[in-house]
Amino acid sequence: MARTNLSLGNLYRATQGTARTTQQVSMNAMNAAAGTQAAFTSFAVDSITRNLPTFTYIVESTEESATFSFGTQGSLHGARVGSVAANYTVSFNNANFSVGTATLGASPSFPITPASIAAANYSEAESVLSMTYADGYNLNATNYNVAATKTLYAVDVYNTINQPDFCLLFGTKVTLASGTEINIEDLNVGDEIKAWEPTGLPDESQPLDSDQTDWRFYLSNTLSGDAKNVIVNDITFNFAEGYYSINNGLINATGTHPLYVYDSEIAQYHFKNTETLLPGDKLVNGDGSETEITNIEIVTADVEIVTINVENADVFLANNLVSHNKGTTTQPYIPSSGLRMYLDPSKASSTNGTATTDWLDLTGYNTGVRPAGVQNAAGFSGTNPAYNNGATRIDKYWTLNGSDAYWYKDRSSNINGGITQFDTSAMTFVTWVRQTANQGAAYGGLISKEGADRDYNFYLYSSTSTAWNGFHFSTARGTVSSTHPTFTAPALNTWHMVAVTVSAAAGIAYYLNGSSVGTGTVTAFAATTSYPIKIGAADNYAKCQLGPTLFYNRVLTSTEISQVYNYFQPTYKP
Repeated sequence: MARTNLSLGNLYRATQGTARTTQQVSMNAMNAAAGTQAAFTSFAVDSITRNLPTFTYIVESTEESATFSFGTQGSLHGARVGSVAANYTVSFNNANFSVGTATLGASPSFPITPASIAAANYSEAESVLSMTYADGYNLNATNYNVAATKTLYAVDVYNTINQPDFCLLFGTKVTLASGTEINIEDLNVGDEIKAWEPTGLPDESQPLDSDQTDWRFYLSNTLSGDAKNVIVNDITFNFAEGYYSINNGLINATGTHPLYVYDSEIAQYHFKNTETLLPGDKLVNGDGSETEITNIEIVTADVEIVTINVENADVFLANNLVSHNKGTTTQPYIPSSGLRMYLDPSKASSTNGTATTDWLDLTGYNTGVRPAGVQNAAGFSGTNPAYNNGATRIDKYWTLNGSDAYWYKDRSSNINGGITQFDTSAMTFVTWVRQTANQGAAYGGLISKEGADRDYNFYLYSSTSTAWNGFHFSTARGTVSSTHPTFTAPALNTWHMVAVTVSAAAGIAYYLNGSSVGTGTVTAFAATTSYPIKIGAADNYAKCQLGPTLFYNRVLTSTEISQVYNYFQPTYKP
């Protein structure tokens, strides 16, 4: 039987939320259904459970719940006793958190929200939550008037950075400069921790005009680096709904967290997002040794995660594995999953500014292309695109003449292979173009997979054979409809990002400057033979200046297309 103090005066206190009174109180008056007999035990419980929030670090823009539950509730407890606010105490020892309006009854819930706090050492923004239940009636119930406490941390999100799930799970170990190993969530700003920095790694923050490759596209044929100590400059806490467990928990990280690995697919060392790791890749340890990946598990669970930023290098050791930090500013980046070609005329690693040399791929998949005027095994003929080596990034570009200048990649001899990366049943092609004069033709080819059965072509389209005001996509391996979405012709002498995504399942989607401008359908799409690729040409030739150019072997979402646009937009659409 539920344990209680069988006192009518105490029961009055429990149902009214007031101190006991000497006035006469009848049982019928206590019962919601006046005139109906009720047992004292109908208002009783035998135990109280205080359910503290699951998370310890709580972001200021989120809300968590503190709840109570009762064992062996009487039939009237929830409606008459559990619904009285004065029976509960839910409070903090300072103003870092506030308690909202509760939902009372059989399962009471109290919403708690972090206050907006100053950017500081986040571990200082703590509060102690205290939860008690005392109704003056259930005095003998287990945990009656016994406080449950928990220290919570109110996390300021003022410095939260792009992609908040770019993080490691609580419990990940870092090593202080003193040699002491602690959990990453217990770090403080100013702590000095151990790191291992690859030789020549570019800094995470680079000016827009830099000709250096972004750290995400840093590649090395050899394993070389130096052990050093770095200082923790920033700490950010957040939540994730899942994570990747590598080698049965050797490290647990969210999908976009970058680890330094030997990539078995491209046979080079670089930072690779956890979600793109493959069995056979090798993780780099803090002493420069390697651990082969044999097991990758995707775990669905609500977890607390932490991101740190360190200086004067951008790396640190997480569970003794070389890990890149996130950075202190919002830095848009190119989605990496499925990226099989990235050509950029402003990067020294992609072009040296000579029209007679190859335009090199930055992803490591050897999907660079060759200027058409250079002798080739495929029998192509044409002239080399002209290179403009301006002072700023926006002024470094290739010029396509609309008649015979283009890039190609053949299936036998061109730039160490890589042609098979274009054999795909789904694709996304993105490039930046600027026209200084009208196209002068209906079609201007941007990419073509050439061959006897010609797999796909993407064109700038002009309904008037002057300014381009639409797109066109064609394929010989499927029926294509709605291939001419049109729009207001973009202005001359300005840069624009054009993109197309294609698969049989998703159809065709066309984008201009990150926004959708039309769709089409394709009943079949499977480019599976290694025929040559042309950039800047198909049946017709593009007449424009060409900037960064990307190819994915999957369909990017509209959000990801916007992400690509936002990465380049500060330079090309100021």
